Amino acid sequence: MPGEAAGANDGLEAWLVATIPPLMRHLLAHARRRPSWGEMTTYQQYNVLRIIDGEGPMAQGEIARRLLVSAPVVTRQATALADAGLVERQPDVADRRSIRLALTAKGRRRVRAMRRELLAAAGELLAPLPEAQRAGLATALEQLRVLLPSPKR
Repeated sequence: MPGEAAGANDGLEAWLVATIPPLMRHLLAHARRRPSWGEMTTYQQYNVLRIIDGEGPMAQGEIARRLLVSAPVVTRQATALADAGLVERQPDVADRRSIRLALTAKGRRRVRAMRRELLAAAGELLAPLPEAQRAGLATALEQLRVLLPSPKR
């Protein structure tokens, strides 16, 4: 049933669905207590900034593809981020119909601070786990990465 935790008789699929979203919400709740996260509206905005920081200026459509969302979703995020002075819109010289997003200096500082704070929050959540469990979790997470779509170059 929707909203229920996975039980002992449920399959791996149910465990995955019941675990990942609440775990991310819990992690983000920890991160949002920190200064740079307190100023950010959504995790999706962080992801837009993170992608641009890692790859450089990028077309909004490509960001949407990487986030597995529609282009209007990224357009709305880009508007909020531009209004906050974190990104700037640039014309795409390769495709005049396209707009590229680039980080401003403020945006670069913010996304890097957010990443540091997110990692610190994750560290706090993982700290109580014994080393053997941490190692097992690391192995499981590495194996889960095969479920993610690979970026197209």
